[in-house]
Amino acid sequence: MAKQPKAKVKQVRNSKNFRLKLFLIPLTAILIKMIWIATTKDHGMLGADGENYLRAVEGIWKDGIFSTETNLHYWPAGYSIFLVICSLVSKTAILPLTAIIQSLIYLFGCAYFVDQLRGTRIVKFAYPVAFILAFNPTLSLSSMAIGYETPTAALLLIGLGLMIQSFKKNSEKVVTKELILAALSFTFAAFMQPRLIIAGIVIFIVWGLATQGRKALPLFLVVSVLITFAGPALMALRNEKAMGFFAISTNLGTTMRIGAGTGASGGYANKVEHPVPCSTIEGNAAQQDSHLTKCVISWYLSNPKESFGLSIRKAVYFWSPWFGPIANGTNARNPWLQIEPFKETIKTQDGFNMVYGNTGKLVSWAWLLGQLFFMFFGFRFLWRVNGLERLIGLGALLPVLLSWLTSLGTIGDHRFRIPTMGLSLFLQAIGFVSLFGGKSRLTGSVNPLRWKSLERKANLLP
Repeated sequence: MAKQPKAKVKQVRNSKNFRLKLFLIPLTAILIKMIWIATTKDHGMLGADGENYLRAVEGIWKDGIFSTETNLHYWPAGYSIFLVICSLVSKTAILPLTAIIQSLIYLFGCAYFVDQLRGTRIVKFAYPVAFILAFNPTLSLSSMAIGYETPTAALLLIGLGLMIQSFKKNSEKVVTKELILAALSFTFAAFMQPRLIIAGIVIFIVWGLATQGRKALPLFLVVSVLITFAGPALMALRNEKAMGFFAISTNLGTTMRIGAGTGASGGYANKVEHPVPCSTIEGNAAQQDSHLTKCVISWYLSNPKESFGLSIRKAVYFWSPWFGPIANGTNARNPWLQIEPFKETIKTQDGFNMVYGNTGKLVSWAWLLGQLFFMFFGFRFLWRVNGLERLIGLGALLPVLLSWLTSLGTIGDHRFRIPTMGLSLFLQAIGFVSLFGGKSRLTGSVNPLRWKSLERKANLLP
């Protein structure tokens, strides 16, 4: 493994020129997006559930935060509240204002995360990571559409970046500024999409095991988890005040039922031969949702063979391409798909036959398996590097796997991977670059004492 002199390593990490060039990558991307926003029709776009979110926003405009509008409790109200904040300047300009604000949030998330890589031994991976995060068309351009995906992806990157910064500072305090800010980042992400609370908690567990002793670890976890739960808790309190029931949302049972049943595909493109037989009950929306959720879980347990087959299909759909013969999901409104050059080929019969024939299937499976290969290869590289880099690898991979696992219990949808896509793209970039001479890009040396504390306290490593 090639090593550089410490003076040169420090120069690379702290060089203003290096930092400026790093920042110019996401800055260039947002300038392109600003031009797109200014020139496109309506200066913004609706995402998969765009109309539903705007209907919820209209409910808040009309009746206030405790509106009884159905979409404010059927879907989590957090993202709709975020849209209301975006529209404070002008209600009629909600589309462009949201596109601009979301793009700025994503710019900051990318810039902050890659800047934190300067203090690690993978500093020279920062350029390719910055490039793929800033210019990945699906993830980056999603910021211009109404949808929670890109803001939450940015908040997860910020949270992981704060973990890196905290580790580098090596503070003796249990509750640090970085911990509070990271918890706020994760709670805002969970405020928009509650299932992401699991990702935040897992990162805090890994973070705490790596940095805290037995006496300090409980306080570390209590503070971080309580703050992370605050966002979803506020939505539940809103629903209790407005609707009379304490629940974050009431769509889980319906979503799970779509992805289950004899003959189900496991995705939204679903023609269920025999839907899961669930009785109806009297009660409010939360009670009905809970009843339906338990009914679907019971079906899964009673039909293990069919459940296993559905899980395989959902796993494939989660990682499926955005279009093509094995694609399955609700990402058709993504801005990139409006101009994607390969999608244009299906407008002719020959192009359609190529895309949906054997050639298209081969390319689609290669694309699906390729992203998984590079993601796990990138994690393997960071794991073998050890030290802080191993901690970063765990912090990036575990939320992706948990998001994937969550999809198996509901619906297989490639759009569901976008919130954790920044983390998976980071690992894929590490994997791709390390496969082609990445070892020579390492700088500095590991701090064995910091990581041995994790080995000693958690037995997490072999």
